[in-house]
Amino acid sequence: MIKGIASDLDGTLIDTAKLLAEAWKEAFKSEGVSVDYGELYKNTKGISSKDIIRRYKKESSTEDLNRIKEKRKSNFIKFVNKGSNLLYPETIKVIDEIRSKGIKFAISTGMSRDLLGKVLEFSGLTNIVDSVVSSDDVQNGKPEPDIFLEAFKRINVNPREGMVVGDSENDIIPGKKIGAFTVFISREGNKSSMADANIINLDELLQFL
Repeated sequence: MIKGIASDLDGTLIDTAKLLAEAWKEAFKSEGVSVDYGELYKNTKGISSKDIIRRYKKESSTEDLNRIKEKRKSNFIKFVNKGSNLLYPETIKVIDEIRSKGIKFAISTGMSRDLLGKVLEFSGLTNIVDSVVSSDDVQNGKPEPDIFLEAFKRINVNPREGMVVGDSENDIIPGKKIGAFTVFISREGNKSSMADANIINLDELLQFL
C-alpha cells in the first residue's frame, strides 16, 4: 500500500521545462557560452543547477555558479511575468485527491532554492503539499537518491511504501535504488523501460493508490 509520494516538479506537476531551457540559454549566452536550446531542454531535466552550469561552463567557481544562477532566475521570472501558466490543468485536483486519501505528498526537485521559491509562489503549490526538497537541501543531486530519501524522511514514510513520480530517467533510477514504486510520466507518450508504470496524465496516478 502506498503511504507517500515523492514527485518531481518540472515536467511532472508544472510545465516550466521550455521556460527554464530558454532562461539557461540566455544566461550562458551572456557568459560567452553558446548552448543550443534543444540540448538544454532535453538534457537538463532533473539535474541540479550547479551540475548544469559545470557541464557547460567547466571549472566554474562558486562566484561563477551564483552569478549564472542569478541570471537564470532573472530570465525565468521575466518569462513567467509575461503570463506563462505553470501548472498542468490536473495538478491541483490530483494532489488534493491523493491527500484526501491520507497519503502524504512531497515535491523532490533538482531546482535550486533561489528559483524554487518563486515557482512555488507562482504555481500556488506551497500550501497543498506536505514537504518540498530541493537539490540545495541534500549533498548529491539526481540521479543519486538523496532528494527522494530526504523527502520520504520528512513525510515519515518508508521508501518501500512510497511512490516516486517523474518525467526523467533521473527520477526513475533513484526511485528504483531506494525500493519505491516508480511511475514515469510523459505527456508525449514516451515510455521508460525501467519504471514500474508509465502514464501520460497525473490523473492516472490514482489507479495505483
